[in-house]
Amino acid sequence: MQPRPPVMLERLRRKVLSPLFDRLGYDLVPAAPDWSHRPTSPREVATLLESAAAILELDFSASGLTPDGDLLESVREFWALIPTAPVRQRRGGSGFNGALQLYVVMRALKPDFVIESGVFRGLTTWVIRQACPHAKIFCHDPDLSGLHYRDPQARYSTADWSKADWSGLEPARTVAFFDDHVAQGRRVVEAHARGLTRLLFDDDAAGHRIHAHGGPAHPTIAMITGPAHSPEPIRWTRNGRQFEQPADDALVRQAAGLIAQAHAFDDLHRATGYSPARLTYVALHPAAGGGS
Repeated sequence: MQPRPPVMLERLRRKVLSPLFDRLGYDLVPAAPDWSHRPTSPREVATLLESAAAILELDFSASGLTPDGDLLESVREFWALIPTAPVRQRRGGSGFNGALQLYVVMRALKPDFVIESGVFRGLTTWVIRQACPHAKIFCHDPDLSGLHYRDPQARYSTADWSKADWSGLEPARTVAFFDDHVAQGRRVVEAHARGLTRLLFDDDAAGHRIHAHGGPAHPTIAMITGPAHSPEPIRWTRNGRQFEQPADDALVRQAAGLIAQAHAFDDLHRATGYSPARLTYVALHPAAGGGS
């Protein structure tokens, strides 16, 4: 379990810092991950884990993935594993649900190579390492200064993943995970050009929900694969900024033609009570010539 903050620091936060931040319009909360709050009675733990496993079973069936062994057992293993995570984060990044989905999906895909675009504090790198202990992981993020976990075997770069030389990689044995707030349609096109066919995306959002996502990576997979109901652009406001996704977009059309299958996993909130996850699995059509 995560340690409690020092008593004096907690008193300072409650009595001085929190009121100050509140007047400025901000919330100041301890950086305790959501999984530090959990049921402890056996019956309630079993209900949570069994409910999560049942939903994941449906998602695996819909996405065409084959679990690595019994899903409930994998969920139990993750439940015991996540309190040891070396990354503490409350705002941004993955919570319990997203980390659980990433763990079981990576175990199912069994990649020998993983490209991770968007690392943040390093939690997802740690989750991937737990799921794929022997995989070669390539971590790309323009700012690596905030890492709380640095995998000793991973290769790190501040360059965009699309600028790297992947000629030594075997696409069929590779999975790319994108959590980088870059247009998901662009990432689909880039991955296909390099022969990749197995992709994971965080923060996929439909047009009517994208306003709730920070740094919306539009066009999202949901926009690309969803039906076109209207020629009107999708418009939204976030933090005072105006955004627009054109309805007739060449990138949307190009990416749509490359996607063989896409499945957005259930957010798991109704099963676990933790913050909703936003993981989407995307399978691409093989590139002509195998990519590079």
